[in-house]
Amino acid sequence: MRVKKTKTNLELYAVSGTNTIVLSIDMKQKPTDLLGFAFERVETESKKRIWLEGQKFFKSVINIGNRDLEKVKGQKYPTHLHPIQSFLWKDFTVEPGIEYTYIVTCMTGSPKNPEIGLSQEITISTEEHIKGDQGIYFNRGVSGSQSYTERFGFDKPFDKDENVVNQKAVDWLSRGLYEGMLAFITSAEESQKIRGACYEFHYPGVLYALKDAMKRGVDVSVVYDAKNYGDDNAKALNATGTSDLVKQVRDNEVSQAHNKFFVIVDKNDEAVNVWTGSTNISAKGIFGHCNTGHIISDKRIAAKYYEYWKLVNENLARKEYQIAVEGMKEGLDVNAEEIPKGISVFFSPRKTNNMLQTYANLIEGANEMVCCIYPFNIDKRFQAVFKEDKNYIRYILLDKHSESNTFQTNDKDVEVVAGAYIHSPIDNWVGETDAGKLIKTGIDFLHNKIILIDPLGEVPTVISGSANFSENSTSKNDENTLVIKGNDWVADIYFTEYVRLFDHFSFREWLNGHTTEFNPYLDETGKWINDYFDDPNHLNVKRKLIFKNMFRAKEGK
Repeated sequence: MRVKKTKTNLELYAVSGTNTIVLSIDMKQKPTDLLGFAFERVETESKKRIWLEGQKFFKSVINIGNRDLEKVKGQKYPTHLHPIQSFLWKDFTVEPGIEYTYIVTCMTGSPKNPEIGLSQEITISTEEHIKGDQGIYFNRGVSGSQSYTERFGFDKPFDKDENVVNQKAVDWLSRGLYEGMLAFITSAEESQKIRGACYEFHYPGVLYALKDAMKRGVDVSVVYDAKNYGDDNAKALNATGTSDLVKQVRDNEVSQAHNKFFVIVDKNDEAVNVWTGSTNISAKGIFGHCNTGHIISDKRIAAKYYEYWKLVNENLARKEYQIAVEGMKEGLDVNAEEIPKGISVFFSPRKTNNMLQTYANLIEGANEMVCCIYPFNIDKRFQAVFKEDKNYIRYILLDKHSESNTFQTNDKDVEVVAGAYIHSPIDNWVGETDAGKLIKTGIDFLHNKIILIDPLGEVPTVISGSANFSENSTSKNDENTLVIKGNDWVADIYFTEYVRLFDHFSFREWLNGHTTEFNPYLDETGKWINDYFDDPNHLNVKRKLIFKNMFRAKEGK
């Protein structure tokens, strides 16, 4: 949902997803005596009203020296006393399907004697996980965060066999993703079929849910990767007594059978809906590093997945398989300008890597902003685009920095951030950990595969699926990639989740390299305002304009 309030000097622009609301602020004239912004939040139905809090404070008000910050570790401060010094505010504590009103107030005066200035309020509702023919879920993906440590310390949520030992921690980490997956499986009725293709297929809860579906009279058949995770998958199936879920494995001339999807097929052998995305069927995939689950209830798209699953199930040799995949209806490579509005899907392996250039060309054609998550490498086609000096903002998230995803650019509008956690306590921040230590080593932060192109623009484009946007994922692996154009609801959820992740990891990466420079004090000189007004090429100014110009935002009452 997109809402704006623009009738006064204090302008508000809000975008909501399911669990995140992003609020951009602007003022028609640059303020001269602004300490920052205070935020109140009111839930419409419950009438619950709270001051939102920040983690920085005025040193002249709370005179704590650096040596004594340990005493207030984890302390938060109400924003009407210690205001937010940013024109972008994010609320990551909202719940799906709830209406909220935010009261934003300019705090003026002095830190010791703050005064209430101009105030404006805006009302916006968060989205439900499912709307129309699509459903979207993101797990929390920040298992090593301040919030996890404050709630659960360094307690592990699972034992070595992926059995739950801390249910509250598991529920918090899932954030609806696991529940959405189970609800999808449970929706299959007697005489229907579930057809699955999975890379990792060993989380007991999902195996049991599929077994329960079989007991209800659902015909279940899952093909899993036997080349990379064959032992882990077989061990879990044997341990849970669910080996009959699998009639065929995928191991013939494939680098990675990397799909993570399920198709529900009705009694007339017609596919009705699909669960897909980046989420492996493992404890770490569902609850550890960040992942996406995406439901498509469009029969045209479901039919494509079902047709593709039949090819996966044949376990073909690579060349024969590539020919068969591209022989599917609408299975050939397309150019960027040929991708229509609506939902498209592209499967792998393909005979060429041309689709990577298509995705790079879509990025090249952006007008305002691109947001990408590359868990592993950044292909040379994307690097070529990112090296160019463009006038639009490009945000890039990585799981970790490596030689394969490092490139040089002089464009200040390109920001690259990798997953990180606070290695040791610093000032008023507690120490954190990561998903590798809590659950299992490997990809510890980001596993989504996402490209967002002008997500608040006239025709937002979302690219998401199992493929890592690499040559292997295009021509050697089993993969599926959705391209969704022109759907604001989808774009808003993906964008707000992206903001959450970028906000979380960008601060941590900076902090780990600047521990001696960090302090939790608010600016008391007023200079913080300059970056939002003085230079039209400054990233903060460009970011404000993206929200001011966002399409189809309704003027709030």
